[in-house]
Amino acid sequence: MGGSRRSASSAARIRICVDDRDKKRRLFVGVELDDAARAACAAVAEQLRGTGFAAKYESAEKLHVTLAFLGNVGANQYEAVAAALDGVAAQTAPFALTLDKVGAFPHERKPRVVYIGAREQGASFRKLAQSVRGSYAPLGFQFDDDSVTHVTIARVKDPRTPLRSVEFAPISFEMGSLSLFESLFDPEVHTSRYDVARVAALSAV
Repeated sequence: MGGSRRSASSAARIRICVDDRDKKRRLFVGVELDDAARAACAAVAEQLRGTGFAAKYESAEKLHVTLAFLGNVGANQYEAVAAALDGVAAQTAPFALTLDKVGAFPHERKPRVVYIGAREQGASFRKLAQSVRGSYAPLGFQFDDDSVTHVTIARVKDPRTPLRSVEFAPISFEMGSLSLFESLFDPEVHTSRYDVARVAALSAV
């Protein structure tokens, strides 16, 4: 009997170790908004909702600028992913970004993802996006499309209605750090939440 208990306990420990080793985390790289920019983006989303445009709107706490979606990342890759984030941040100086338009992917006639973006991407943002994606390519990550400045505010299940026009004052804020976000399912609200797994300050001079 005692031997059986030890065997079962050992098997459980082995199973836990294997589960931890194989556990994948759904990660992406982006930039957190400051409080003022977050509130302004949330207000734009409410304006769009007020036009009657049907969509699933993101909560204010989930709003962020997306740079690179990494997908499901194994535990054995996490340290390399974090180091790549730190490396890009150390070589990038902070810069200002201005959001001044509402757009949609794949296009505004049949929108699936609605975002607040920038008419002018700016050289600093393009360089940062290229650096982020370039740092992850050697780790096996692939990106099909060029990065576009965007803060996702809504998702459309049945994109039959063209995107409504919304006017708003430009939203400016400083891109001062990079964040590694983890997407986790929250059973209490039956949707995902985004936890910040790592932050790296843009520190080049």
